[in-house]
Amino acid sequence: MRLAIQNLKKNKKQYTSFGVMLFIAAFTINIALVLAFQTSRAYDKQFKKLNTAAINVLIPLSQDQKNLLKQINNIKGVAATEKHKGLYSKATIHHFAGTDFEMNTVFYNKEERRTLNHLDILTNTKNSKNEIYIPNFIAKLGKFHTGDKITYSLGQKKYSFTIAGAVNEMQYGNYGTSLIGAYLPQKAYQTISSENKEKSVAEYSIKTRKHANSNTIKDQISSLISNKGISLLHINDYKTTKQARMMISNLLIAIFIAVALIIFLISLFLSSFHIHSHIEEGIIDMGVLKAIGYTSSNIILSEMIPYLLISALATLTGSLFSYTVLPTIANFLAIQSGFSFTPTFDLVSIFSIIATTIGIFAIYTYGCSRRIWTLEAISAIRGGGHHSYHHYFPLATSKLGVKPSLILKQTFTSPSQNILLSILTFGIMTLLAFSGSLLYNVNIKPDHFFKTISEENPSAIFTVNTTDNLQRLKTTLKKDKRVQKVLEYASVPLNNEDEAVTGFVAEDFSRLTNNIVYKGKNPLKSNEIAIGSTLAKKHKIGSKIKIREGNTSYKYTVTGYIQSINYQGKVCELTNKGYQKISPTAATSLNVYLKKKGASAANRFIKAYKRKLTHVKVSAVNYEQLMKNNRLFYASLVSSVIVIIFIIAMLIILLVMFMIINSLIMTQKQEFGIYKALGWSNSQLTLQLSLSFTPIIFISAVFSALIDLSLIPIITNNMFRLLGAMKNHFKVSLHIFLLLAFIVVAISFIISMILARKIKRIDPYSLLKA
Repeated sequence: MRLAIQNLKKNKKQYTSFGVMLFIAAFTINIALVLAFQTSRAYDKQFKKLNTAAINVLIPLSQDQKNLLKQINNIKGVAATEKHKGLYSKATIHHFAGTDFEMNTVFYNKEERRTLNHLDILTNTKNSKNEIYIPNFIAKLGKFHTGDKITYSLGQKKYSFTIAGAVNEMQYGNYGTSLIGAYLPQKAYQTISSENKEKSVAEYSIKTRKHANSNTIKDQISSLISNKGISLLHINDYKTTKQARMMISNLLIAIFIAVALIIFLISLFLSSFHIHSHIEEGIIDMGVLKAIGYTSSNIILSEMIPYLLISALATLTGSLFSYTVLPTIANFLAIQSGFSFTPTFDLVSIFSIIATTIGIFAIYTYGCSRRIWTLEAISAIRGGGHHSYHHYFPLATSKLGVKPSLILKQTFTSPSQNILLSILTFGIMTLLAFSGSLLYNVNIKPDHFFKTISEENPSAIFTVNTTDNLQRLKTTLKKDKRVQKVLEYASVPLNNEDEAVTGFVAEDFSRLTNNIVYKGKNPLKSNEIAIGSTLAKKHKIGSKIKIREGNTSYKYTVTGYIQSINYQGKVCELTNKGYQKISPTAATSLNVYLKKKGASAANRFIKAYKRKLTHVKVSAVNYEQLMKNNRLFYASLVSSVIVIIFIIAMLIILLVMFMIINSLIMTQKQEFGIYKALGWSNSQLTLQLSLSFTPIIFISAVFSALIDLSLIPIITNNMFRLLGAMKNHFKVSLHIFLLLAFIVVAISFIISMILARKIKRIDPYSLLKA
């Protein structure tokens, strides 16, 4: 133990840099583990606390049957079923984060007694007139506060309410399920319900038994409703709802784990380099220790113990420090997930990290120290343990000149050092290339990102009440010089044999700006259909699928598969004529694409047409404003990730260069002293040492940039596949990767120049006296 403590004191700076590296790794991996374990647990706890139903079904109230509740209750695995009334409609929320936002909304009577799907009221005001309670998701993302006015439009009817409070609820939570709730007092609910009777629905909330298979029960309920000829407006279950709400959380967890693993691997190589360097530097001392009676086991333990102590201390402090930022991250995730939770201290996570780290480093450091077993005391004392390296650039015969030869000689002296620098550079470049790819595709070219996670992105969406008005408005818009193109496009609620699906109806899919087909092709004929990834599991391309609206159904031929993160793959595409096979009325929405981009241009355009079309019932959504709000949200997320990764990358470079330079100055002290005695200045030696790292770092950085052109698309493809996006529009830029390579080389050189100033402390006279 005494030898271990002596090693620790003697090389405390190197051990400190190693500890800081592990501190960063533990910091990031504990964040990932806490989010992975606690977010999911907190979701389940809140789900149970509010006694939320595992499955929720919406059907038209006019098609409801008396014996349906009993029949659902009789399905094996169903523990309880509760029935309530609601109002289901496409509703536009006005002034939602500066624009109008259309969402499928279910209005409920908040005062109706429930045993399932309780609400957790976060903020509350009393005695407000015509009040409403809104989900926390709408409050945060739409920037609404308690006491504010909120206006909903259902078709041409507008309803204004005072926000009485925000609620956490686990039935919908956010709009990831393509449905959101709104909760009204009885009087307000009766008013809106009586004026929209055709939109009334019956909701069946089903609680399943402990070990029951929810998917099987869900399929049985869907089949039961379908066999009765009832339209299934919506069905959601615990698993898919949770997946939709945890999307951003899972993405962040994956990023944190990837960053932590890269740092951890670099830490392993650092420890290997340090152990080998320490054996080289202390070979004579080890020979003396063996000669006076210390065993190989004693010496190996003295090498291992400092690493194990530092590993335990660094991972413990890093894990504990992560709790200072976890509440901020959890609060940020609450905006997307629609429910809030406070991370708690997790002993299992901390001890898992410590035990894993100590175990790995115990095995690794032992493997690196095994050379001590073969070390002979006499040969070690004579210096025979030193490796001799080939001088690739002998000064006597070199044609490059003294200075370039010395730089290259220093560069190729230590193969282990070059390997470490190459691995470091590759790891850093992969981190920076990933963050650079996010920056390029989310902040600089946001269309790439939004084409991946969304469907169609027009400038504005106009909706009218009749097909005649639609055609007149379309003709008028086509003549407008500000308009690039106008397309008939709408999303409509449909059903297939088993569940509710969202249909995208368009006159010509080839004219859309975002082709979401990832296999096969878009429908061209009236009997063709493209389906989402969830439906694709049961229906091959070329097969038939039955789609229904109301009581009318038709079997379409599957031509392709489409992606949709927002609807969990429960989507399809139909042409206008194809949709008319099951619907008596055509879709009445127009996508308008303006020549001049931007939210303000779209806003001016919409206002001008609303003043102009006073004789037509028309509603319009500024889609540019919605996309702008989303861009700001995701851009802030990506910017935060980039800043964190960049800081981590710079710290890693600093720590690794400190360890390498410190080791070189220690081992080559006499050589630097001789150079000084021959007349070399401190600045010349500092520059020579710093430049000796540049060739390896430069070659590795450029090589990594070229490799990352293929590696980063693989990473982002797999990342988005986890979210349900099979087709990734992300592009990689060689120019950005080469710029990052230049930044890595430049920063490495600057850090090396700063750290190499320790050469000033070498006194040639003192070395000669020794």
